[in-house]
Amino acid sequence: MVKNLPLLMAILLIRVSSSLISGSVNLSGSIEWIFLIISLIANITAVIGHSLHVFVYLPVKKAEKNLKET
Repeated sequence: MVKNLPLLMAILLIRVSSSLISGSVNLSGSIEWIFLIISLIANITAVIGHSLHVFVYLPVKKAEKNLKET
């Protein structure tokens, strides 16, 4: 999961970039919607991945470390 953390950060940057492009540049309606959909999908993916990393991976790693110490 730690190997995926840079990938999740890249996805989050893609989300921010596409959101800024769709919000600040005058584009045709369909292209603007495409950028909004890309930013929405990237945002959902990054949030789920970061949540799994923080709330699942790190506590499991900490529990494994505690088990090895005892």
